[in-house]
Amino acid sequence: MAKKVHYGKVFQKIRQRRRLSLKDFEDIVPRRSLSRYERGETVFPIAKLEALLERLNLNIIDFYHVIHKEKIYARYGKIFTQIRKQSGFSREAFAHLSVSEEQMKLFESGLIMFEFDKLYAILMEMNISLEDYCTLLDKGSESPIEFLWKQVDLAYYRGDTPKLKSLYEGLAECNEHFFLSLCLKGMVDNISDQERIAIKKYFITREYWTTRELFIFQYSAKFLSSNHLKLVCENLLYSKTLFKEKNTYPRRLVLAGLEITLLRLTGNSLLEAEYFLAFAREFVQETDDLAKMAYLFVESLFKYKQTGKGQYKTTMKSICKASYMYDGLMKNWYHKNYESYIRGDISN
Repeated sequence: MAKKVHYGKVFQKIRQRRRLSLKDFEDIVPRRSLSRYERGETVFPIAKLEALLERLNLNIIDFYHVIHKEKIYARYGKIFTQIRKQSGFSREAFAHLSVSEEQMKLFESGLIMFEFDKLYAILMEMNISLEDYCTLLDKGSESPIEFLWKQVDLAYYRGDTPKLKSLYEGLAECNEHFFLSLCLKGMVDNISDQERIAIKKYFITREYWTTRELFIFQYSAKFLSSNHLKLVCENLLYSKTLFKEKNTYPRRLVLAGLEITLLRLTGNSLLEAEYFLAFAREFVQETDDLAKMAYLFVESLFKYKQTGKGQYKTTMKSICKASYMYDGLMKNWYHKNYESYIRGDISN
């Protein structure tokens, strides 16, 4: 037999959590009548109940779901919670938008849904677009921070500096992601000597590597000296077997190694470049075609610098042209590096 639901008792709990008294509803129903309803001794017509619930900022459908604990909005609440915490907002931070802490708890628990204009206002308060929120909902299990990583990857390889600056500014005030913020800062601006030391200590003290650490390593390795980089690389190579079952790990490690190699080629340090190219090679077999092609490009560049043979220049040209033909993610990255290191026109 289904358990009997005490509607009045649930109403009373919500009312008390909102710190509202019976007197606060007496313009709708007498205090005595509301007290009897909360004890389960009477019922109200739908129109009267709707008016009472409106005073609690609830509609009758949400009230039903709260009573039966049906989390029909679970994904909306879960994704929103992740965004709110990442953005550094408390549940009480939206009171000026007429959203109470209790309402926020119900929404994040998946029990109620805000009206469109209210949800939109809350998202705007956190500087999150409705489009980004909907994208995260469609991604299902993807977290806001994973979505940010993808945005950074796209902006970096497309050479979209304004987008990178926007991403950095959105993250700069969030203490919870200090090193991630510092990583983005280094992509669009100069960092101080103190910040370089902080990055060095961050990597040297890593015992366990997750996507977060590898992401930061991929884009911040350029701030470390060769000696410190080699220590970190040895640490990563020691943990190589742990990365095989993580699809994104080898890609980030390969791309990180390639970025370091390019920097060493800038300084015409072929021995240093060879070391970090070999580091990238350690993970190539476990990665995807995107990283494998990027590796082939940098390997060809290294061999061209080492030998001067035209066949390697031809390989780089072919990769550049293929990336443009298929509108590849890294087409701007290939073109930029070809122009920078070969100083030639790929159309020749």
